[in-house]
Amino acid sequence: MWRGLAAVVLALFAAFIFCTAPSRRGRRLALPSLYAHRGLHGNGVAENTLVAFERACRAGVGIEMDVRLSADGEVVVFHDDTLARLCGRNERVDALTLAQLRALSLPGGGRIPTLAEALAAIDGRAPLLVEIKSGANLARLCARTLEQMRGYAGVWAVESFHPLAVRYFRRHAASVPRGQLVSLPDEYLGAVARAGAWALSHLLTNFLSRPDFIAYDLRMATGCAVRAQRRLYRARLAAWTVRDRVRLREALARGESVIFECDRGKAPITQEDLRF
Repeated sequence: MWRGLAAVVLALFAAFIFCTAPSRRGRRLALPSLYAHRGLHGNGVAENTLVAFERACRAGVGIEMDVRLSADGEVVVFHDDTLARLCGRNERVDALTLAQLRALSLPGGGRIPTLAEALAAIDGRAPLLVEIKSGANLARLCARTLEQMRGYAGVWAVESFHPLAVRYFRRHAASVPRGQLVSLPDEYLGAVARAGAWALSHLLTNFLSRPDFIAYDLRMATGCAVRAQRRLYRARLAAWTVRDRVRLREALARGESVIFECDRGKAPITQEDLRF
């Protein structure tokens, strides 16, 4: 009986290791310490705009940005599925053409840039962390993004919540650092069933893509999934979204990268905190 039970436990542990292990090279990966979340926005500057990216370049920090497709297949830099939060319109981003998206104004007067425009403006001055947003045309988005990123003169990495997007880069651009984004189970509900949400939040799909780093929701910092990555695999980790200087210093002390926002939270991060 005990031998049988031990065999079952060992088999489960082996399956867990197979499913959740990141890439081996991730331990040696040298990610930048700081990434400005959607650029260095705030104080009248909208997220994911050329002005936000310029501010990050001048502050000497990396830039995290989000990409998705327009209705006519152009890669645009925008976070949300819809335009409601930033533009007050209920349309989906992928339902409008690039020309229609260009006509919209963001808070503070900015415009939605294309990835090509963002890369030209940044021009290798900052390391980039490009998040592939999930959608119906995921493979096309991955392909178009990779096509444009190949011409970027600076350092860059890619990340996504969707394991198949991370897998795409494993197959087609193995030398590019790739990260698996992870959040709490409830954040996946609506896109997948509860069992799938649990699997994604516990990184059980890592076997598909063998990510080089894990970008984890800060609320999961002490959870079992992140602790396993930190202690069992000694994986390269990036914490998001960090908005106070205490959490910033804690993550940096652990040797993790930080995806941050300034001037928010109880003990807000300022640009002075970024000079260390």
